[in-house]
Amino acid sequence: MNPRPVIVLTGGPGGGKSSLIEDLRRDPAWAQRFVALPETVHYAKFVNIPYTEKLFQRAMVYLQIGLEDALNRALDANDPRAIICHRGTLDPLAFWQQRGWAVDEFFDFTRTTRAQHYNRYAAIIHLVTAADGAPDAYTRFPASHRPEEAGEAIALDRWLNEAWRDHPRHFRIDNVEKNWADKLRAAREIFAGLV
Repeated sequence: MNPRPVIVLTGGPGGGKSSLIEDLRRDPAWAQRFVALPETVHYAKFVNIPYTEKLFQRAMVYLQIGLEDALNRALDANDPRAIICHRGTLDPLAFWQQRGWAVDEFFDFTRTTRAQHYNRYAAIIHLVTAADGAPDAYTRFPASHRPEEAGEAIALDRWLNEAWRDHPRHFRIDNVEKNWADKLRAAREIFAGLV
């Protein structure tokens, strides 16, 4: 495991991953404690591999690894800041399952193991999609960049939870009797114990 904490923010669409990173960036008490890695899919869109091909998900895994490793190398060895990733190397498994492909085949095709994915990260913070438990807060295109219907968002969220749930530091923050401020507070408490 990397001595610098590398933390994954995961969860279905509309869980609050981007909002959490932005909130922490704006807070002077947190802004200097981490660097953030944006969602890899924004880079993968330019590789000219259709997302309907299995190769796209393998590219996502290796792009994520490359970006994480590059950011880690770019930081000075004495720099104490954690790396917060908007999704991790195992998130593509949920999108693989969404296409109806077998879980075991994912690991064969990407030439990885679940243990290798888990060993990359100090912790996984799963922010459950608002579609599951706070449907009034779930927005999609054109109001936001999300194309997924609520049911699709919930299915992705459950596959993501299944992918990461056995990580020794997997934290799941749901929407039960919580508003955004409650989810944010819970995430900050977890981060405080990690960085």
